[in-house]
Amino acid sequence: MKMFTHTVVSDTVEINAPIELVWEILVDIAQYPHWNPFTVKIEGNLKVGNALDLHVNMPKRGDRVQTEIVEKIDAPHCLSWGMTLGLSPLLSALREQKLESISINRCSYVTSDRFSGLLSPLVYFLFYDDVYGGFNRVAYALKNKAEIAWKNQNYGDQHMRDMNKNTLLTSQNGN
Repeated sequence: MKMFTHTVVSDTVEINAPIELVWEILVDIAQYPHWNPFTVKIEGNLKVGNALDLHVNMPKRGDRVQTEIVEKIDAPHCLSWGMTLGLSPLLSALREQKLESISINRCSYVTSDRFSGLLSPLVYFLFYDDVYGGFNRVAYALKNKAEIAWKNQNYGDQHMRDMNKNTLLTSQNGN
C-alpha cells in the first residue's frame, strides 16, 4: 500500500547575518518564548533521540503541546524533529529547519513539515493554514532577531574599533 505524504513549506527567507549566528539563535530553545511566535516554548534537551515537548500556537486550531523526537542536528545547516502515531504508522511527521550560506554574512532559512500515513490527508487539511502561517511567522521572526543581533554585534565591534583608534591617536599625540 502506498503511503500518503503531504508537505508544508515556509517561504525561503534571506537573512542578513552569518549562518553561525542564525544557527545559535535556532538551537537556543530556551529563548524561543522571547522571539518564536509559533513554537512559543520547548521543554527538553536538544539532543538527537531526546523527546521535546513543543508548545505550538495555532490560531485556528488552538494552542497545542506535542511531543516530538529530535531526529537530526547538523550544525549549522539542519535541525529536525518528528513524531510517529500508531504502528502502521497512522501518522508520522518530520519538521526540518534548514539554513544555507549565501555569503560570509548572509544565509537563507526555510522550514518544512512532511506528514505521512493514513491520517496525513486529514491532518494536512485541518492544520495546513496554521502550520504554513506559523512557519512563515517563525522565518520572519528569526530573520528579524538575527539581523538585529548581527547589527548590534557589528555596532559593538565598530564602537570598540573606534575607541581603540581614539585611544591610539590620543597616546600618539601625547595626551
